[in-house]
Order: sequence, then C-alpha cells, then structure tokens
Amino acid sequence: MQLIKLIIISMVIISNPMLHADPKGLVRLDQMDANQNGEITLDEFNLSQLNRFNLIDLNSDGTITEAEFLKSISNRFDKMDLNSDEVLKKKEIRKALRKIKKQEKRLQDNQKKQPKPFIKQ
Repeated sequence: MQLIKLIIISMVIISNPMLHADPKGLVRLDQMDANQNGEITLDEFNLSQLNRFNLIDLNSDGTITEAEFLKSISNRFDKMDLNSDEVLKKKEIRKALRKIKKQEKRLQDNQKKQPKPFIKQ
C-alpha cells in the first residue's frame, strides 16, 4: 500500500510543473489530502482529479470538448495577462505568479485562522 501512495505522489509531482518550480507548490498535495492525515490515498487522488475534470467540463456532460479545454487555458492566460495586451512577457508572468502566490497565501492564512470546533463529550 505504501508503494501505491509513493507512486501516486510521484505522478502528481511529475505531472505538475509548478511543484518543480516552487516547493510551496506542495500545498497542492496538502489540498489533495482530504482527511489531512498526511497521506494521499488513491480515492483522495481520484477525487482531486475528478474535481479538476469538473472545473474544465463547463456544461457538466461528462466529457471535455476542445472548446472547453481551450477555454480553461484561455482563462489561465487571461489571469496572467495583467495589462490585457494579449501578450505574456517574462516580467508579466513573474508578476502574475507572485500575485497568485500572495492570493494562495492569504487563503491558507484564512484557513488557519478558522477556529477549531469544540466538541463537548
């Protein structure tokens, strides 16, 4: 079972170039760990992939058309094209990535600030 988990984590790291470029990209692995037990099961991995699929499948018909796929890429491009000139330059990409990292950090900080539920037994 440990070997399967290691293979899954390796697949995620290999398939996600952001994890190579930025160790903070390991946050993605943490997000995949639905029960936060420090391990990613096959079910958790599949759920994460299904969630990504559902984000791209805009009409929820269970298939991803070329138009849907290209729309998701276009949305990413638009988020990075900070000056809306339909051209990405190195400086603009770096600035957009910093902006995205700040947003992710704010989201993480907000999640950490959530009070832990108190359960009286």
